[in-house]
Amino acid sequence: MTEGGAEATPPPSPGTGRESGLPRLLGVFLSPVRTFASIAARPTWILPVAIAAGLGFPLSELILSKMDWRAVAAKQLANRHLTAAQMDSALETIRRIGWVFGDAAAVLAPLVLALLTAAVLWGACQAFGWEVRYEQSLGVTAHAFFPATLASIALIAVFWNRQTIDPETIGDALHTNLGFLVDPRTDRALHSLAASVDLFTFWAIALLVLGLSSAAGASRRRMAILVVSLWLLFVLGKAGFAALRP
Repeated sequence: MTEGGAEATPPPSPGTGRESGLPRLLGVFLSPVRTFASIAARPTWILPVAIAAGLGFPLSELILSKMDWRAVAAKQLANRHLTAAQMDSALETIRRIGWVFGDAAAVLAPLVLALLTAAVLWGACQAFGWEVRYEQSLGVTAHAFFPATLASIALIAVFWNRQTIDPETIGDALHTNLGFLVDPRTDRALHSLAASVDLFTFWAIALLVLGLSSAAGASRRRMAILVVSLWLLFVLGKAGFAALRP
């Protein structure tokens, strides 16, 4: 028994976790406790990140092809007095740059997000005296985010028949969070807070707790306190940044 009466998760044994690849991805949904113990014992991360990047590219192409680029340009250039010819030239530049960076971000974001999140969680575990290797943190993080990756398929289905897509409301399209209840144009900070109340986020938190507690040999209760505290700090920081946006 650990402090507070919560049972600690025993550290994974070397013989645990022979499966990997697709069986491990299916296990995230069908048997998460056993699967994340397996990931803690023998971390893998490339496949879930690769699938996320692979789904991100067609989703990005779909969104970019349906965006109202003239409205985007008009908003960015609202304080400039441009002629029609200058506006058309600026519009083409914004469209070209936005397309390149949009596709690049869609492909690279899953990798960057997994690497950074794993680093933060690894550092937090080290600070609390839990001996978690970075590879374990990365493997757990990549698989914990995988359910949200599949939301990309649903987004493609939702956006497919739309004539135009507003980039500011993309995150609210599936109604898996409360962001759709608040107009981001009227209150960006409140919208950010509402959008953080998200089904896939809570799912990821639960999976992170399972995997990291197994890797660290810590109780799930104490690991949940750590992970939820870090998430709350992120939510408040994100809302503060949104409030500062023009």
